[in-house]
Amino acid sequence: MTSHDAPGTALVTGASSGIGWEYATRLAGRGRKVVLVARRAERLESLTQVLRAAGATGVETLVADLARPSDLARRR
Repeated sequence: MTSHDAPGTALVTGASSGIGWEYATRLAGRGRKVVLVARRAERLESLTQVLRAAGATGVETLVADLARPSDLARRR
């Protein structure tokens, strides 16, 4: 096992598209648990379904705009 394949949890911001989506896909594919953060709930749900269909088990989501103080202060 190399260091980039080590177990752990990764926080992926902007996970609903582009580079964030790609990072989430690759990290989950390496067995990492992922916490996905983005503003668009429907896109996060789509990504979660894709990851789980590929065998990922440790997927959590948080709908939030990290530029908004109220979203940063909100607890799950």
